[in-house]
Amino acid sequence: MPRIGCVPRFRDVIVTVAVPRPKLHSDEAILDATMEVLLRRGLAGFTLNDVAAELGMSRAALIQRFKNKDTLYRRVMERSGAQRRDYLASMPVEVGAQGLWRFLTEIISGMGTGEGLDSYLLLAWQDLRDTTLRRMALERNLMVRDAIAARLPKMAERNEVAAVLQDVIAGATMQWMVEREPSLTRYVLERVRRVLGLLFPHESFELPKR
Repeated sequence: MPRIGCVPRFRDVIVTVAVPRPKLHSDEAILDATMEVLLRRGLAGFTLNDVAAELGMSRAALIQRFKNKDTLYRRVMERSGAQRRDYLASMPVEVGAQGLWRFLTEIISGMGTGEGLDSYLLLAWQDLRDTTLRRMALERNLMVRDAIAARLPKMAERNEVAAVLQDVIAGATMQWMVEREPSLTRYVLERVRRVLGLLFPHESFELPKR
């Protein structure tokens, strides 16, 4: 016959086991840390141990939540797509040459000085080798292209012009990798402004102050 004094202790154990442990690190914090490690070590070089050490958590806990490093990287890229979608959706849609210029200035300014661009490009290169990651990259590109098209004045070649402007941004970014002067933002904006000058010869496009 069990002693009465044992019952509360047994019940306490059950309650303790049934209550899930609180997560010490949010998924967002883990994805942030993963991105930091990826930019430092590249996709081929990063490990779950690196991410766990960055956060001060165990590798086992990381595996329990994200399974493996491939899954973790895909979650990082999925979040990147969602963030880009939210960012673009938050911006006003001003149709016309000046509205388009303000939009392009805003998104190009987000590229910053170019510091760390090499690391981002290496990640983009890795994405080309995986069907799912390449599809995600295409979706992110199309988001930007559609956002540019939405701000162009009504014209028959709207989508084609948007694609050309996006190509100019991408091409200028790659060219900046060789020249490195002035800052990435300034470099790309100057080239996009030249194209807009050809598209809208009666408009003036002022570069932002340094």
